Amino acid sequence: MNRRNVVLGSGAVIAGGLRAAPALGDGLGSYASIVRDVWAPIDPAGGLREIVRAATLAANSHNTQPWQFIPGQRDLTIAPDRERRLPAVDPDDHHLYVSLGCATENAVKAASAMGLRVTPVYSPDQDQILLPFESAPAVGAQLLSAIVQRQCTRAEYDGRQVSAEDLGHLVAAGTMPGVECMIITDPVRMRAIADYVVEGNAWQMHDKDFMKELTAWLRFNEGQAIETRDGLFSGSSGNALLPSWIARPLL
Repeated sequence: MNRRNVVLGSGAVIAGGLRAAPALGDGLGSYASIVRDVWAPIDPAGGLREIVRAATLAANSHNTQPWQFIPGQRDLTIAPDRERRLPAVDPDDHHLYVSLGCATENAVKAASAMGLRVTPVYSPDQDQILLPFESAPAVGAQLLSAIVQRQCTRAEYDGRQVSAEDLGHLVAAGTMPGVECMIITDPVRMRAIADYVVEGNAWQMHDKDFMKELTAWLRFNEGQAIETRDGLFSGSSGNALLPSWIARPLL
C-alpha cells in the first residue's frame, strides 16, 4: 500500500517487509503521482487500514520503515522488522525503536480522530507494542491532518528566525519529566555545534561500513524509488538523478 504493500486479514502481517516491486511500465503512474497518493490526507472513515497508513508515515532512520503491523480483532500490534535494522549507524537499535515510537504515536493520533481511544502497552518479553482499541469520542482532527504535512527537507535554509511563539511551543511540547528541551539561538554556539556536526559527518564518510550501509539505502532515480518504496531518494537532497550503476561508483 503506497510505500509498501499492505495485507489485511486474520493474523496477517501489515507492511511487514512486504514491498511492491513494480516496473515503470506497470501503469502505477509517475513518481510525483505516487508521492501524492502516499501523502494524501488520512481518511477518518478509513478504519484500520488508514491507521496503519498513518503509522507508516512516521519519521524513521534512512526511511528503512523497520516495522511490522499485526492486526487483531480490536487491537493492532507493532513489532520491529530486524531485517531493516542499521547495524553500522545504529548498532544498539536506538533509532529503530525511536522509529517504532513515532509510528505508534501516529497510529494513536489517527485512531483518536476515528473515535478510538488507545493506550499503548510495550511488552519487553515479546518485543512488541500492543495498541488496544476502545470506543471513545473522536478527537484530534487537527493532529490527524498534521501527519501528512510533516516533511524532512534538505533545501537551503532561508535564514528567517523562528518566532519566539513557535520556540515556546517547541519547548512546551518537548519538556516532560526526565526530559529537558534546549533551544540554542546564539550564533556563536550555533557555529560551534555546526563544527562538531561537520566533523562527525567527515568521520562517518570515511567509515567503510557506514558508507556501504548508506549506499544500500540510497535510491538514485525515480524508477528505483518506485520499485523499492523505501530508502533515501537522491532527488530530495538536490542531487542529480542517475542510473544506479553510474551513481554508486561516483558516490
